[in-house]
Amino acid sequence: MTDSPAGDIEFRGYKLTPVYGRAPPAARDDIVGMWLAAGVLAPDEARRRVDEVVYTIRSPSGELAGVNTVYVQDVPGGAGPYYFYRTFVRPADRGVPGLTTAAFKAAVALLRGHPHPRSPRGVVAIVENAKLARRGAVARMKRVGLHLVGRDAQGRDVWCVKFDGTVPVAPPGLLKPV
Repeated sequence: MTDSPAGDIEFRGYKLTPVYGRAPPAARDDIVGMWLAAGVLAPDEARRRVDEVVYTIRSPSGELAGVNTVYVQDVPGGAGPYYFYRTFVRPADRGVPGLTTAAFKAAVALLRGHPHPRSPRGVVAIVENAKLARRGAVARMKRVGLHLVGRDAQGRDVWCVKFDGTVPVAPPGLLKPV
């Protein structure tokens, strides 16, 4: 993974570009178009969510291959505001080893220094993909600093990394025990 002076990150021929809070119109159109073509979001939700994109991920051919997004929300139980993290990568690009890990690490690094008015304390990832419960995926999540804090009401694993480096504790009301 290499950084360029413009803030782009090169990873296995893919280019990750930071756009949080400043996505140009052409990138916004590409993002909405990708989500609509994949059928993962309704048009209104896609247009709303484009403001949450942290990095765009372009394939070696220059096509938009994926994005990561965050929204700020208070964690129930008084733990304060956190960034809640999501990733979407087109099916054709999902087999690139380490791509989503590189995108996550880039997002955390950018968000750690981002001057958000609510001062989020870290990043929460609620895992919806059952494949991410496999031993190898769990080991990767731990290597990037994520801590499994429990499961949400729907039984999905909830992972967290705090910006201050401390180990997160599951607040009451958010999680049921693992």
